[in-house]
Amino acid sequence: MRRTIWVLIVLAILGGLGFLGDRYAAHVAAGHIATAVQTDAKLAHKPNVVIQGFPFLTQVANGKYKHIDVTATDIFQRGEPVGSVLKLDFAGVRIPVSKALHGDVGTVPVHEVTGTAAIPFSDLLAVADIPGLTIISATPGGNQLKVSEVVATGPTSVTALVTAGVTVRGGSLVLSALNVAQANGKPVPAAVRQQVLAQAVFSVKLPGLPTGVQMTAVSVTATGLLVTLHANSLVLTH
Repeated sequence: MRRTIWVLIVLAILGGLGFLGDRYAAHVAAGHIATAVQTDAKLAHKPNVVIQGFPFLTQVANGKYKHIDVTATDIFQRGEPVGSVLKLDFAGVRIPVSKALHGDVGTVPVHEVTGTAAIPFSDLLAVADIPGLTIISATPGGNQLKVSEVVATGPTSVTALVTAGVTVRGGSLVLSALNVAQANGKPVPAAVRQQVLAQAVFSVKLPGLPTGVQMTAVSVTATGLLVTLHANSLVLTH
């Protein structure tokens, strides 16, 4: 009986050491991934990285990690407590065990990346930096916004209420004018209407993305935009 107890104690100690070793290895590997993403995406701070799966040491031994979750909240580097949130799922990350253990991680191959970027209207307006532009309302689930824009018409200006469509175009988020009405509900002058409809309200590239991650779609939420992201055969540089 006493021998059995000692065996159980030894097994418990070994199990505890194995768990601690597993968590430490996960912590070290997550740090390497965070540094690689920060460097590649030019972020001001390291993103939060969580390596999924347990036991972790089997993934280290194979040099392949099934899923790694990366979250960054400073892609626009504006320093606000509530801002854009980038969430990425790295699937099929390969880091040879020798490099992981010695910290020699120069590049990080990734089989596939999926994710989203939630961008509040405040970040969009700050980046657009267009005087007189205000987002009035949004219908969640669609791709249209109601915006107010001050348009110069010679020596004077007029405030136009614009229905704008949101799209992904050439690596940028673009808000294009679809319909125009004056602030008091009356039709705008023809020249103003043509001027507004002929130009995008604004176009902005999404910063803070690792090289190779592309925007594939965008939809409107009650407070901002939700951008869908994707990449295949990505290689992060440390």
